[in-house]
Amino acid sequence: MVDNIPETAPPAAPKRLVRSRGQRLFLGICGGLGEYFDIDPTVVRLIFALGALVGGASIAVYAVLALIMPAEESVDLDPRAAAQETLNEASTEVRRLADATATRARSLFGRGDPPGPSA
Repeated sequence: MVDNIPETAPPAAPKRLVRSRGQRLFLGICGGLGEYFDIDPTVVRLIFALGALVGGASIAVYAVLALIMPAEESVDLDPRAAAQETLNEASTEVRRLADATATRARSLFGRGDPPGPSA
């Protein structure tokens, strides 16, 4: 009789190491690692920060991961297209952070115009 065969759930989709959209501060690397390994992304960020302070190797690791880890929405893209998307996203984020930093610096130190030639 066939009634005794237990039903099995369909196999779960394999875990993918991707840059996170939901847990991101810069490019989503630490958030993606945290989601993949089921740990708090803040712990991953602290590990990267400590690594940057101790020897700086984590900065290089972060840069390599930024290039090879696809974004969640880019998983099905050609690897070259995904890498180009990552570079575009990184340059946009760097510009945004630079603009925000410049705005904060202006607000802290005053908005004085740079000295020009005297008349």
